[in-house]
Amino acid sequence: MLTLKNVFKEQLRHYICGNTKNQILKDAFGMNSDEASLLLSKIKLKDPDILLSAIKTCRNLGFSDEQILSDPKVLNRKPMLMEQEYLILQEGGFSQITPDILYQYRTLYSKKILELKLSNYVPNDTNVAESFSRYFDPQPDEGVIDFHQYTDDERWRDVHASVIRLYLGWRLQATKAEMEKLFRIHIFIRNKSIRLLCENIKLALQVGLSLKRIRTSGYVLHAYPPYTKDVLRDYSNIAGGNLMKAIKGCPKLLMVSPEKYAKIYGLLKKHNIRDEAIRNQLNVFQYAPQTVQYRLEEIDKLPELRVLKHHNKFLSLVVHHQRAKSRLCYLQELKMKCLPLKLLALKGRIDSDILSGIDLNDAKEIMIFLSGLLKCKSKLFEKQLKKHPHYCAVPLIQMEDTYNYLIEMKFTNDDICRVVAILLYPKDLIEENLVSIKNDPILSKTTDPTDQLNLLLYNMEKKFDFSGKGIWPEPTIINDETNKTIKDDI
Repeated sequence: MLTLKNVFKEQLRHYICGNTKNQILKDAFGMNSDEASLLLSKIKLKDPDILLSAIKTCRNLGFSDEQILSDPKVLNRKPMLMEQEYLILQEGGFSQITPDILYQYRTLYSKKILELKLSNYVPNDTNVAESFSRYFDPQPDEGVIDFHQYTDDERWRDVHASVIRLYLGWRLQATKAEMEKLFRIHIFIRNKSIRLLCENIKLALQVGLSLKRIRTSGYVLHAYPPYTKDVLRDYSNIAGGNLMKAIKGCPKLLMVSPEKYAKIYGLLKKHNIRDEAIRNQLNVFQYAPQTVQYRLEEIDKLPELRVLKHHNKFLSLVVHHQRAKSRLCYLQELKMKCLPLKLLALKGRIDSDILSGIDLNDAKEIMIFLSGLLKCKSKLFEKQLKKHPHYCAVPLIQMEDTYNYLIEMKFTNDDICRVVAILLYPKDLIEENLVSIKNDPILSKTTDPTDQLNLLLYNMEKKFDFSGKGIWPEPTIINDETNKTIKDDI
């Protein structure tokens, strides 16, 4: 669950973003407005939050305020990238790292080792490959990396990439073909800090991923370990779910920052998604908050999808959004009215159902939907509803439309729950019969809401011999074969 501490962090972040970059520089370095404006002219970062984070990162790396102000262009680097590049320079034997050297990282990274030594960036007696290897954890077996095969005529970046490739082949117990595939798909692994790579492997193993899964899900090697640790500490039971278990099925969750977990959870609650639905689909957190927001808004525009919000697997419509929209269009072209969530978002089943000509809701989905709509447990109405021979054949959006009309007519959830079959009938038919009852001198004397709803049912069904076919404007719409199917379902 989200803690008060996490909520406070989110509020603090919004406060920071509300401040101007000018004010941040004044507060951070004790400047006046003119000095801050002059410094700001050398900084291209647009986001105040990132600027503050960059200043904090520089200080954490050991740079003094004087060093930062003498080379303010370093504040243009993204904080996480800045930290990683600092670690790589350190791992590769750089004797001293200043803001200016860090800013030149991309240039220095491509130079030959000999050039770096002649410029006094790296001490003359340093074996760069050996320097990189000191940071491996655990250390590789003897002979995995031959430090003498590398010369100072090689580029520093090539030695770095080669050492990482050899180590990962040993650490992940990968074949040559598997390593080729890993580096072809996840090309930037060769540019990672060795310490961060080793920490990512440890964390992946800690949450239960196998070496094979890490090899096939190489993106987990790109995670930022401090974020992963914060997530495992603060969000391991988000929405009452088991995040560790979810990560085994969706390793991308390891790469999500704490801030994104907080944002997405806030979005879901804003859209009235229950915790039960969230913990059933924790892989929704793998997406960007903007993506989740867009998909939720799209669903709200489509009544056939919106009515499924009460379902505890509703978020599968967000996770499989494109598939759901595509299937909805397909099913509507086939003139299908009942659109179960299983048909819309989950794999399989659609072809067999379509081929057999069944246009029915899933019985369990109906109970879940009505429980959410009426805000009560299904056991209070399930037995009564199943007595209706065609209860699976009414679209959920029609039930919702009828429900909204009855609430508008001052019937309560309790009233409707006692006569739940009323929700299977079209709003227009109910409205017509309600007027008829009110105009009847005898029937209009009935004041008890439950009796009024029962009278409505009686009035609508009597001309159909109480067969339940009153739910259709034209009873012939349902054939004997479908009747049999519905009864079998019951």
